[in-house]
Amino acid sequence: MKALRAGCALVVLALIGCGPPVPPEQNYATLFGVVYDGSTGQPLAGATVTVDSVLTATTAADGSFSVPNVPIGPFTVVEGANGFQPHQDQGTAGAGDHFLLNVTLYR
Repeated sequence: MKALRAGCALVVLALIGCGPPVPPEQNYATLFGVVYDGSTGQPLAGATVTVDSVLTATTAADGSFSVPNVPIGPFTVVEGANGFQPHQDQGTAGAGDHFLLNVTLYR
């Protein structure tokens, strides 16, 4: 009986991994860059970069960010930080693209 339960457990675990296949990495794009403070010109840590209201990154101490796995096709990016006006950009991602997006936010 224990062997049957163990066998069933393995079947269940195997089926969990049988969801829809994930497209290869080259079917996505990567968005990266630096967010700057418009009044000081310095990199802005803690800013948020959001792609299509789904993918989000927070800038590091040097203002840098990277958003991998951006689906191919048109996209909208909104950059923002506390005390700053949000900024919006648009683009179209191709498979394997790497977009450099440097942004300046203003108060």
